[in-house]
Amino acid sequence: MNAPAYFYPQPGRYISSGDSSPAAARFNVQAASAEAERLASAAGVSAVLASSVTASAGGCSEEQPVLPAVIEYREVLHPQGYVLEWNADGLRLAASTVQGLHYALITVQQMMDGQQGQWAHCVIEDEPAFPVRGVMLDIGRNKIPKMETLFAFIDRLSALKINHLQLYMEGYSFEYPQYAALFPEATPLTAAEYRELDAYAASRFIDLVPSQNCLGHMWPWLSKPEFRELAEHPDGMPTPFPFKMPPTTLNPVDARSSALAEELFGELLPNFSSGYVNLNMDEPFGLGTGASKPRADEIGVGGLYMEYAEQMFAIARRHGKKPLMWGDVLTHHPELVKQLPADVTVLHWNYDAPIPYEPHCKMLHEHAVRYYVCPGTSSWSSLSGRTDNMLANIADAAKNGKAYGAAGLVVADWGDAGHWQVPSVSYPGYAYAAAVSWQTEANLERMEPLEHHVSHRMLQDRSGKGGGLLLKLGRYYHLERCTIENNTYTSFLLNHGLSSLEQLEQDTAMLPRIAKLLGGVGTPFQLDYRYEELASWVRACQEEVLGLDLAGADADTVTDELLNTLRLIHHGARLHRYIHMQHSIDPQAEMLELGELQSELQTIGKEFERLWLARNREGGLASSTAAFRKLLQQYEERQRELHPHNGIML
Repeated sequence: MNAPAYFYPQPGRYISSGDSSPAAARFNVQAASAEAERLASAAGVSAVLASSVTASAGGCSEEQPVLPAVIEYREVLHPQGYVLEWNADGLRLAASTVQGLHYALITVQQMMDGQQGQWAHCVIEDEPAFPVRGVMLDIGRNKIPKMETLFAFIDRLSALKINHLQLYMEGYSFEYPQYAALFPEATPLTAAEYRELDAYAASRFIDLVPSQNCLGHMWPWLSKPEFRELAEHPDGMPTPFPFKMPPTTLNPVDARSSALAEELFGELLPNFSSGYVNLNMDEPFGLGTGASKPRADEIGVGGLYMEYAEQMFAIARRHGKKPLMWGDVLTHHPELVKQLPADVTVLHWNYDAPIPYEPHCKMLHEHAVRYYVCPGTSSWSSLSGRTDNMLANIADAAKNGKAYGAAGLVVADWGDAGHWQVPSVSYPGYAYAAAVSWQTEANLERMEPLEHHVSHRMLQDRSGKGGGLLLKLGRYYHLERCTIENNTYTSFLLNHGLSSLEQLEQDTAMLPRIAKLLGGVGTPFQLDYRYEELASWVRACQEEVLGLDLAGADADTVTDELLNTLRLIHHGARLHRYIHMQHSIDPQAEMLELGELQSELQTIGKEFERLWLARNREGGLASSTAAFRKLLQQYEERQRELHPHNGIML
């Protein structure tokens, strides 16, 4: 490694071509120049752009000349790879495509951000471990971001060298004009907005892949009288418990089901330039046990599923798209793997770290099935994440996906249980998934670079502590000492609401059986909640949030979101304590506690709504906050039981 030197790129005199051969014409020097100009003027680079500058080296000031960056076409390089060489002669970038140059320039920007333009001489030869590196963001459960939020999100993913994005949809997340009257509260994305997002993502080498469910997860449609009869179980799916599951699965043998899917895809797909579509096809609860049971008895549930899937594949092909589909049904019906057409990509998902990726990765590899591994951010149903589960889950997916030939790694960020998590909670999951899908072995155990990237580039935190704090916030669930699956107990309790201790114990005892019914492991429920430790942890974290030095355009919003998240965690802890001490305190003390709980939750709810509307559309907000309103009502009802004439108003 040579002595430090300086590099000061300058727009307008930044590019020269290092190859004039006929083959280099495919590189498109004009496009390469435009890409370099765009990234050179991006945030973090523009601060050091100048025709000449005065720099201090070794205590002496001297005029530093602007050195050119030479771009070289090199056909043998990976389509997404590059070579970066920095020495006394200047900067040389080699790539075989403009996309490869794009990633080279992102590395240039990161090095300049980290070293303020002063680099040691170096040579970097780089290419991704996974051709497809993606994020799936749930916009189907409550939270549909505003356009400016989505543009910023795409920019953030681009800086992570992500090249695949899905905005998962169920319900009325996309504006189908003929059905608008059925969803008057919705604020969906329009066709024109999706076309704008598609072009914006493509300009950053991100493939925006349409995603729409068409079998399971169809409750928002099947809840409408106009579609009720299309359900596998129109009156709800019977369960072993004293309740039915709502109708969520289409009846695959009813021709109107496939006709609805064809209509929805027919309006959605023309707005995307991607060659792919995610048909989803996951979790078809009750399939073959209701209206389609006679057909399932003839050909089996697996055969029934594949019969309908083939119709969906045909719809995708008619629009020039290759199908993606979640792989959970295949894990229960491995005989279907041999029937998969060659143009189908399986999305092999699993979000709980104790469940290994290897068996199904190995099976898909042995049958030459194209597939992606799809771990999760562990942010949903958690309030502030489950850090250690997230890290282990993503690492396991990356290691086994790499070992067994997965074509991609896509990290999922779902919106279960009200989509209460704020965006920054998912930043560590995005960054870690991006790191291990770009260079798997090199990044599996490297937490310091992960924290640095999240702090300095995602949060723009000048204190440098934000990344570590986000990882810390995602560890509060260890203070619950709870075995609940794909969830935290505090999040569950806030959604469950106020009840007697006896009723709560009955309901939590059912959780393992419910989890198993929905495809989980069914781990026996255990809980050792440490309230005092958790309350102390919340206070310490609040101080740490206030100690950050955020510089981004949304700095105040991020700070307020994290503080309100901590309020929500603390409220859940207080609710747990209240339920457990309810029968051991006198009515006056109980009234005081209820009043404080009510006031605290009112503050949380108002702040939650304000922050939601800062980033997201209003549709879905009422559904997301329904649990808050229910809990406030329960607080009021209990106070009236204790003092019928107290006149408390919400």
